[in-house]
Amino acid sequence: MYHNHFSKEKWGKLAICLFCSLFFRYQAFAQNWSLNLGTNFTRFDFKNTSGQTLAGIKLGAGSSYSLQYARKLVDTTALLLRVSPTAISINQRPGLAKLLSKFYFGGGIQFNQFNAVGDAVNVAYSYQTDYVGIRGSFQFHQPLYRNLGIHAGLGLQLNQLVHGNQWVNNQFLDLSQDQQFNGPHAMGTYHVGLEQKIVDGISLTLTYQQSSSLTPIESNKTSLGLKASTLLIGITYQPLKNNIQ
Repeated sequence: MYHNHFSKEKWGKLAICLFCSLFFRYQAFAQNWSLNLGTNFTRFDFKNTSGQTLAGIKLGAGSSYSLQYARKLVDTTALLLRVSPTAISINQRPGLAKLLSKFYFGGGIQFNQFNAVGDAVNVAYSYQTDYVGIRGSFQFHQPLYRNLGIHAGLGLQLNQLVHGNQWVNNQFLDLSQDQQFNGPHAMGTYHVGLEQKIVDGISLTLTYQQSSSLTPIESNKTSLGLKASTLLIGITYQPLKNNIQ
């Protein structure tokens, strides 16, 4: 009797372990990691006390780096292991399941340089800034031809200045003391790009992204908004589904 009880308990634990193993294997297959680097072309939208845009400011170039994690909104493979009413409903609608599996949501960390140059009354000046931040995104992926696909999405960034200065009249001014730069800066983004699978689990991406301040930052009756166009190249890693023997 004791031997039989022990066998049932052992096989029960083995079944649970096997289920968990299968579950996490399928979960890993529905996620990816992306490393992106590129260049920001930023426009500073300064407005004076009269609400007029300050003339003379020109686009400045700076670096952009990001690491992002994303996962499918609906993983059709994992749904096969679930018995909830929602899972059953989606499994009974293959077209809907296929469409939802093309959407991804995720988050990540980033480093951005938002820079600008300009001149006023024959006096040249420049802004050099380094921001770190976090971001969330919602994306759509669509295969086009063979291993080529397109992706597009919306995002939200929250950035914080870590270093910055303004060069004017042959001297540097510390922007960390400027209220229009040193606080949290929220930006909305949208992007579109191409992705090319190189080998199973590895893809290269080329992305164009547009970012802009959600709300201009006001100080002393003046305001500052940032608008950046970014060209990014990246590499995406998607863990491969393990074969089940």
